[in-house]
Amino acid sequence: MYSPEGERRDVAFKLGALNIVTGKSKTGKSALLDIVDYCWGRDECTVAEGAIRRTASWFAVLFDHDGEGILIARKNPGPAGKKSDEVFFKRGVEAVPDTDADFEKNITEEGLRAQLSSILGIAENVNIPESTSTRDPLQASSRHAILFCLQNQDEIANRRFLFHRQGEQFFPAAIRDSLPYFMGAVDEDHFLTVKRYQDARTRLRRLERDQAEAVALSRQTSSAALALIDEARRSRLLPAGAAPQDTRAAVALLRTAGRPAGMDFENAGGSGADLPALDERRRGLLTELQEIRDEIGDIERLNKEASAFETEAKEQEARLASIGLVAHDGHGPNDVCPVCDSRLSVPVPSVTEIRASLAGIQKQLQSVRRDAPRLQERMAALEARRAVVSEQLRGVQASIAQRIQENERLRAAQNQFVEQARVAGRIAYYLENADTTAPTSQLPSQIRALRAEMEALQQALDANAAEERLTTALNLVGRDLTAFATDLGLEHGNHPLRLDLKNLSVIADTDDGPLSLAQMGSGENWVGYHVAAHLSLHKLFRRRNRPLPRFLMLDQPSQAHYPPDRDQNGLIEGLADDDQEAVRKLFKLLHRFTDDTPDMQIIVSDHVELLDEWFRDAIAERWRDGIALIPVSWLQD
Repeated sequence: MYSPEGERRDVAFKLGALNIVTGKSKTGKSALLDIVDYCWGRDECTVAEGAIRRTASWFAVLFDHDGEGILIARKNPGPAGKKSDEVFFKRGVEAVPDTDADFEKNITEEGLRAQLSSILGIAENVNIPESTSTRDPLQASSRHAILFCLQNQDEIANRRFLFHRQGEQFFPAAIRDSLPYFMGAVDEDHFLTVKRYQDARTRLRRLERDQAEAVALSRQTSSAALALIDEARRSRLLPAGAAPQDTRAAVALLRTAGRPAGMDFENAGGSGADLPALDERRRGLLTELQEIRDEIGDIERLNKEASAFETEAKEQEARLASIGLVAHDGHGPNDVCPVCDSRLSVPVPSVTEIRASLAGIQKQLQSVRRDAPRLQERMAALEARRAVVSEQLRGVQASIAQRIQENERLRAAQNQFVEQARVAGRIAYYLENADTTAPTSQLPSQIRALRAEMEALQQALDANAAEERLTTALNLVGRDLTAFATDLGLEHGNHPLRLDLKNLSVIADTDDGPLSLAQMGSGENWVGYHVAAHLSLHKLFRRRNRPLPRFLMLDQPSQAHYPPDRDQNGLIEGLADDDQEAVRKLFKLLHRFTDDTPDMQIIVSDHVELLDEWFRDAIAERWRDGIALIPVSWLQD
């Protein structure tokens, strides 16, 4: 911890060993666990209000990762503050800085959790709940790993909750969903297969939706086309027997019916003598106008496709832009992350390969951007030409109308011509705006291929095999749990014990039936089973080399026998013989566990101070006679 005046207070622990912080109440022992939890990325600072929250400026924890120092510092939110988003993270640290002068925010809370997950080696994973469940799939991360490494004072003696933060909303489900991964009950290949299955299912749903929409659109298109064909037959734009077999045939008939039709002006005289020429001019203008519309439609489709390609290409270019993070000489190692300098299990592509891909994408983008102005220029020219032709067509049609009005004999023919023109106009509008594209022939084959892929992935998942691996892991934990409970002399420890993953509790299988921790009496049993359960889990974690922190922090495990109000300088001679023996057994078990598991660190905060040599060797801090977590000088200031 650091004070605003630049002073530093250190608490050092030995790696791979039992560490005990012993002392009186209200000296800050419980705050050690809260500080570690807060610096690990918890979204709330749970350090109790008091001297620590008033005097400390920054909290910092130096973690060891196979010899590499990982420093995480987090600003104290102060009295009544919930949290601070100022987090400092640094790798390759050899010693804690003398002052907090260099501490400044360089990572977010989410980024910190991602970095810790990477350092621990947590692979890509996902837990998919049952189909009847309403909760979302969960990906195990460092945020979940820490839940199996901490036991607060009010948690370690709780008969209803076995794990850290189990009493908070959403955390029981998170513990249940992440524990099988951390126990190694489901390997990484399983999660990758699950992810592929999810992706295939998402793509299948999208293709099925596209096919349904295409079929519906095709039906709608077919219905509208048939109605227009009926009108075309009534207005004599089509023969009476014209009947299409499918949507494509209907569209072909409508294109025939929509072509400009002429009037019979052979008998026109006087003012109507030039009608044939005007009608020929009208049909030419209509044909030219249709050609312009078709070309405009082609350009719009091309623009749309180019825009879609440019979007995809830009995204690919952004992904490849990491070339700027790699050394320009391209001779550095390919298995080192260019951002955090950590070793990668899968080497990254070479700089040359990345540059080649990036150059190809940029060349394609330049081509698209070069052609875009040309298309826009052509579109503008076509729009201008369409306006001119439309104006000329209106002039010709006005002239024809005037000639017909002056020629009585042509009025009857004009009525039919107007009706045909109206129907032809509706047909032209339909052909120009309706999507007459039939469902693509590739959709059914793509859907069949995806369904076959999902079926193969479903067989590869083999839920029964995963369930068997989980049962094996739980049996191994139950075996060690029974052995530890027997060593501690816990009630019901002579019966087979198991970890109940569904209810997150310890179960004793007695002759009268299963007995949960909540049904067992006495604080000694509750504390003892908490310790035994966590030791059993960490034994499995270490044996299977699972990606979790290699430490366990326990706060006040002796409270059932040695409450704070009976503290007599830490000595237990004043306790009953049974209580003395229970306390000694508990700490002896923790000491023996670290001896048998060299890479496991246990940190205990308690009032107890045994006289045994092994216990005294394990004492990291003794906070009595005015010594506490907060130095007296900080309080005097």
